[in-house]
Amino acid sequence: MKTITRYKMQQTRKSQLTFSNILKALLTLTITASCLYSITASAQETDGIKVEVNASQVTRFVIATPKALNVGTALDTIGLTEQLGGTLEQSLKLSGYFDLLERELYPADPSSEGMSPKFVNWFNAGTQGLIKSSFAIEGNKARVTLKLFDVDEKKQVKLADNVDEATSIALDPKAIRAHVHRFINQVIKFYTNTPGFFGTQIAAVRKGARGKSIVLVSADGRNTTTVVKGTKTNLLPHLAKGEIFFTSYRDGGPHLFSTKNGKITRLSARRGLNMGAALSPDGRLLVVVLSYQGSSDLYLLNPSTGEILRRLTRHKSIDISPTWSPDGKQIAFVSDREGSPQLWVMNADGSNKRRLTYQGKYNQSPDWSPKGDLIAYTSRDENFVFDIFTIDPKDPTQVRRLTQNQGNNEEPSFSPDGRHIVFSSTRTGRSELYIMTGDGFTQQRLTQGGGYITPSWGR
Repeated sequence: MKTITRYKMQQTRKSQLTFSNILKALLTLTITASCLYSITASAQETDGIKVEVNASQVTRFVIATPKALNVGTALDTIGLTEQLGGTLEQSLKLSGYFDLLERELYPADPSSEGMSPKFVNWFNAGTQGLIKSSFAIEGNKARVTLKLFDVDEKKQVKLADNVDEATSIALDPKAIRAHVHRFINQVIKFYTNTPGFFGTQIAAVRKGARGKSIVLVSADGRNTTTVVKGTKTNLLPHLAKGEIFFTSYRDGGPHLFSTKNGKITRLSARRGLNMGAALSPDGRLLVVVLSYQGSSDLYLLNPSTGEILRRLTRHKSIDISPTWSPDGKQIAFVSDREGSPQLWVMNADGSNKRRLTYQGKYNQSPDWSPKGDLIAYTSRDENFVFDIFTIDPKDPTQVRRLTQNQGNNEEPSFSPDGRHIVFSSTRTGRSELYIMTGDGFTQQRLTQGGGYITPSWGR
């Protein structure tokens, strides 16, 4: 690993969801989308968390991606040069690990060297890595070659899965992007020892004129697919093992449903609330929020039938927002049983409940990292707005702030490898999805068009 460019990030922001109003809505069984996502915080309420964004140093890798070479006889009339180059650059930026070498620093006419770089020129330009790309259009396909070079070592890097071999690909933008993403995943693995997240999906709610839909967003933000149309209010998607669990008013509600391969199944339509589902890592148990016995408590259900297997909490307070530890032995959740909404942890059988957070008066929407080392959550700060924080479940004194003064930042969800977080933010005026590295230092906008909330990164 080589040290390249170091950055300091200072971020601040504002939000609008209060847990107290959610609790009132839950108690009166009048959950609506506005209760969940847009209730204004009151300036009369207690002070919030006051942890500042850490501005420690971040190491990133400088990489160059010169223009793709057309090595065939057919002219590029479909913009394949731009497709390859644009996808390479966008993916490298979105990963958060790279700085792209400014093009004015490139050696003169880099295309003249073809796919065999003159390493001394690129070394003098200040780059560590170099990605060369070429293509030849052959009928309705293109033969694409992508190669990574280690400039310091003056050699090509051999990547796994033969992603750097010449490959015949259909002349379709999605197919081209998919191939580039496979390549970039291995580039990221070379530099960080873990493959990238491209090829994964994120479930979210998207607010539209007719209601709230459940959508799937590709990890690069280029493709959005509606899986549950928003003719009724749909809430709180949870994507796990290719299945989306969600709450909907489609038949009265709020009832719990799942959808997979286009089929929608109702899992729980008990009186009161049926919401907040989270699938266990082994896929055998579904922890959900039910209130048919009065208060809002956590239960274990059979994820296929909706049958209640065990009641986990039994308290007059509100217990919501469960999330599993990656080993399936613990569940973190939100409870106001000591006066304000805080993060709690219990064993997966409901035993040994203990409070996790003590900083901040409104802590909510936890998500346990697949690495097991952190829980990301939303907390109200000293300005009565909400930002994203992480806490070490083994050492709860270790709290770190990831966002600040950049609009409303809420509902964090870890990537499958635990190294990135997707979240919703209104920093541009409308609610969009953003991706940041797990330390919060690199934040990139993922979606366009507004209305995206409550993301769940599939794993």
